[in-house]
Amino acid sequence: MSTTKSARMEEDSVEVVDTGKVTIVPGTMTEPQCATFCLQDEDHTLGNALRWTLMKNPEVDFASYSIPHPSEARTNLRIQTSDKTTAVDAMFKGLDDLTDICSHIIQTFQAEIAKGEFEYDEEGVF
Repeated sequence: MSTTKSARMEEDSVEVVDTGKVTIVPGTMTEPQCATFCLQDEDHTLGNALRWTLMKNPEVDFASYSIPHPSEARTNLRIQTSDKTTAVDAMFKGLDDLTDICSHIIQTFQAEIAKGEFEYDEEGVF
């Protein structure tokens, strides 16, 4: 996933970033290393995968997500990092890493399907 500098938050500023899909929740970024991101129209699928990817980053001290209410189509993702990076940069890295993982899974799956070494059952399912 490519990221643009204009979408990133400057380290010395505490302004709210709103891309329509991702918003930094106002008041949650008291310092650059801590922020809560609100992901619109997302659920446990992205929330848990992104949390797992973030926690693989040694610069991330804490990452969690929550769904405020089942009837609301949004996910809140909290990130706290070491002094070596910012929460915004960790979010971009987490998204990039998750994209790389998904690309690898797709390529591996397509390579196995291309081999043709599988059988269908009577109902046409692998």
